[in-house]
Amino acid sequence: MIGIWYLNKIFIIHLSTLGLLMLSRIDSIAAIKCFKCSVTVEKNYIQNITVLTPMCTKFDWSENFIIDCPFSTMCLKTISTLHLQNEKQNTITRGCAPQKDTKQVFKNRRWQQEYSVQEVYDEGCIEFKANHLSVSSKIHCYCRGNLCNSGPGKVVAERILATSIVVLFYLLRLL
Repeated sequence: MIGIWYLNKIFIIHLSTLGLLMLSRIDSIAAIKCFKCSVTVEKNYIQNITVLTPMCTKFDWSENFIIDCPFSTMCLKTISTLHLQNEKQNTITRGCAPQKDTKQVFKNRRWQQEYSVQEVYDEGCIEFKANHLSVSSKIHCYCRGNLCNSGPGKVVAERILATSIVVLFYLLRLL
């Protein structure tokens, strides 16, 4: 006969595991947020509002650098390298991964635009060179998760999640 204490322990384990799994994926439910910055200050006009993109040289992880990416499931960080005579010049840009696909569809006797998000990138970094003789290169790093394009943030989050699961199971064994 299985005791109530044992059933409660199993229920707590399953409920805790489900909660941790939900927490680990909560960033994929809503539109992703990414850091956005460029080499120079960019001025864009969106619906009659002036939107400034700050410079990456001033990047400080503040709200000024955060944007919503409704047409992306990934963030992008680009590192451009130019090899000069005696030095190497690096520049960084951050933003939403370009995944928006626009199609013209004929509906209700008129043409309309429809938007969709295409999954075209693998998570990770890819280096591009113009050609084999080129002294410049670009590294595009694609990542999933809110604000993941700041640096190694996703690795830290995954380690915290793994450690939390181990601690949880250790504590539940003590019950």
